[in-house]
Amino acid sequence: MRKFLLILAMVFLASGMAQAAEAPRESIVKFYDVLLDVMKNGKQLGFKGREERLIPVIDATFDMREMTRLTLGAAAKSLSPEQFVRLVEAFRSYTIASYADNFDDFGGESFVVGESRQIAGGGTLVPSRLVLTGGSPPVSLDYVMREVEGHWGITDILAEGSVSQVAMRRSEFVSLLRREGYDTLLKTIEAKTNALATKG
Repeated sequence: MRKFLLILAMVFLASGMAQAAEAPRESIVKFYDVLLDVMKNGKQLGFKGREERLIPVIDATFDMREMTRLTLGAAAKSLSPEQFVRLVEAFRSYTIASYADNFDDFGGESFVVGESRQIAGGGTLVPSRLVLTGGSPPVSLDYVMREVEGHWGITDILAEGSVSQVAMRRSEFVSLLRREGYDTLLKTIEAKTNALATKG
């Protein structure tokens, strides 16, 4: 009986480990399911409707706090906790608005999600492709995900395997922070978000 219980415990442990390994990939699959639904209903939803559909899944899938910290790098140390929190919220709003703006209609596109794999530093990479129509080559989108307190969240996105969203934002925003200060950076991000909403 004891041997049976030991085997049973090992089976459950292996099952739990498999589920944990699948969690990052499943998060991306669920994210894409919502994104496709938003695209298919983009015109009827309008910009605000697309935002509302995207908010829950982006909050569940992205680690905006860590993405903001990585974007700012060493410059984050110059901010007060309150300033950092406001920047996290600004980047969150900008991210949501960007997806609502970029994925506003559907032309037969699809997403293919590959198998996740571990990367240096304890993170996981989830590869994927945006398959376009009309003979255009697919776009590679790889998601760097890390586990914090039992939750897997996106901390960076690599386009075509090497173009880092975090690095691009760092190049754009950190120099502005150092050159013109926190208030200007915050207002710039908020202005970009408002411009997308107005455009949408």
